[in-house]
This record gives sequence, structure tokens and C-alpha cells, in this order.
Amino acid sequence: MKSWQYRALLGAAALAAPFVLASPAPASGPAADAGGAPAATAAAAEAVPNNDPSFLQVYDANVENLPTTTESCPGDWHDLMYYMRLQEYRPDIYLVQQISHRDQLDLLLTRMEEHFGETYAGVLAENDPAEFENGCSGKVQQTNAVVWRTDRLSLKLSASPGNRWQAQREYPADSENCVNNNQARTKGVKALLEDKLSGRTVTAASFHWPTQSHGGTYCNVSNAGELNNELTEDGYGVADLFIAGGDTNHSASGTNGDDNWTTWYRAANGDLGGAYRFRDAVYAGCADAGGPIPDCLADKWTLYTSGPRRVDFLLARNPDGAPPRTSHPVVPTFAEGDAADLELTGSDNGAMDYSDHRSVGARIHY
Repeated sequence: MKSWQYRALLGAAALAAPFVLASPAPASGPAADAGGAPAATAAAAEAVPNNDPSFLQVYDANVENLPTTTESCPGDWHDLMYYMRLQEYRPDIYLVQQISHRDQLDLLLTRMEEHFGETYAGVLAENDPAEFENGCSGKVQQTNAVVWRTDRLSLKLSASPGNRWQAQREYPADSENCVNNNQARTKGVKALLEDKLSGRTVTAASFHWPTQSHGGTYCNVSNAGELNNELTEDGYGVADLFIAGGDTNHSASGTNGDDNWTTWYRAANGDLGGAYRFRDAVYAGCADAGGPIPDCLADKWTLYTSGPRRVDFLLARNPDGAPPRTSHPVVPTFAEGDAADLELTGSDNGAMDYSDHRSVGARIHY
């Protein structure tokens, strides 16, 4: 079930008019002061540039091709931008899955400049990916991107075709034979970036694995290993830090909120002794919070289909294989996106979510 369908079943309102980017406005009118005159309303505090050289502010999201309210699979993608604007720091790195093509990436970069007041740049796995029909208008092309804030980071390397790789699937179906998948949207992309403040380098990657219905069930373990390798191959292994964000289409645990970790996730998560030594920023945040980690993770789901699942991840690894420090993890709810839109523009279509997937964000420390 798509998230917008789930909201509709709860009695969501009818679709709104197409979104128009608005200037920030108070959520309510000014109160009167003691003399009866309107009192000034404080503007919402907005995110500022991150000028701390010890960490990067990173977000990951499957953006579902930047949905608008008039599409057959509707949404309001700007809600996530409004949420980011109300956090302490603007994104330094934004790892994006399921964006259409170069024109749509350019649209995203333009809108991010309007939202945050500074310039962003990005690279795609493919500028013009092959089309496929999936039942949603505006989603026949899908690829993945790495986006960065240009005042903080500069591009050192991301040259095609060495900057991309194809995730694997089972073929024939229900076998244990892994071959390259045949969908454009499952080509990952990586970029080697230089941090202008710290003088260090970071390899950032965005990835998207096949769904279980498209042969992805068995090969998720292989895909985790390939992700681990791709971060260091083709000249990208010189980085001081490795960051990867993506949509795995496979849960971290067999049941949301339980610790029956799936095979791929146990192999990937260094805090569980996994061989690939990634730190899952959300898992680490729950560990730092104390208490049962599965209970903490239960409401950090990122996709609701037949039930809630955590399938979107922000992962990090150091060159020596040790997991780096992560902090301030967030999984913005759809309601938080709605509230941020309302706070900054004075209106919001509460029936529309920013994506079918909830985003993940954290500070990744050197």
C-alpha cells in the first residue's frame, strides 16, 4: 500500500492545487500586546550552514520522482525541504534515490537553492535512464544521485562509467544465482568530495536495490558486499570517510521492532559484528539512547506496505574499517513535514506525504 493510499483510508482530504513555492510566513496571526496593538511574531528559526569541520550533515531519501499533488501517485515533496529548513543545519550531502533524469535533478538543485539560500551540485548514475512502466505517471525514468553543498564540498572525482555500478538480482527466479539486475533505477552512483573546511575527503554513494518481486530476495547479501567494495574501487578508496545512503527494499529485521536481524543487515552492521563494518546511524542513535534497541527502532520505519518496515538506511565507514561516530539521527515523519510546511508558508495539504519513503538524516563525524 502506498503511503498516500494509507492516508486516504484514514479520511484524508481531497487533493490540493499544484504546489507553488512560497515565501516563509508565520503560522498564525500576531497576538495583541498589552496596549491592544498587534505584537510582532517571531519568524521560525531556519537552518544555517554547517561550519563545524568535525562532521557533515547528511540526509538520504527515496524521493519517488519528486511527487506533486496532481500526479496519479501524488505527493508534496517540498514538505521534506521545509522540514530540513527547520533543523539546525542545512544539508551538506543529500543522497537521493529514484529521481527521474538530469532535468529533474536540475529542478531539485534549483529548488534547494531557493529553500536554503546557497548553491548545491550533484551527479547522477545516468542522466537519461531507460524507461519502464510502473503504474505511476511521471515515474517512467528512475535513477540515483549524490548532491552536495558547494560552499562546503567540491567534487574531486565522479566520472562515468566508473562512478556507477548495477545491483544484483536472482536469475532464474527463486534461485541462488546472482546476476546484474536489468533496471536502470538499481544503478548506484558515487562521488569523491573534498571538504573545504577540514581538508579531508569523503566518498559518498547513493544506491537502490531490486525489490523482492524483481528477484532481490537472495542477492541482498551480495549487494551489501558490492556496496562495501564499490566505495573503495576506481580511485574512490583514498577518502577519509565513506558514506552511503539508499533504499535496500529489504528490512533490517524480520519483524519491525524485533531483533531477528536479516542476513544482509547483520553482515552490514558493524555494531552487530558485521563483516562490512558499516555504522547504521539510526541503529547507533537507538543504542546511544539506552533501553531496548528494537523498541527504539520500531517507530523509525521508513516504508509502510503491508506493515511498517525499515528499508532506507544511512551508513558510514572509516578507511580502517571501524565504524565512525554518528549523532543526531532523524527519521522525519510525514506529519513533521506537513507541520514544517505550515510553519513556513502558512498552509499545507495534510493529505499529501513528501514520499512513500520516510527520509533518514544524521551527522556523520570524521
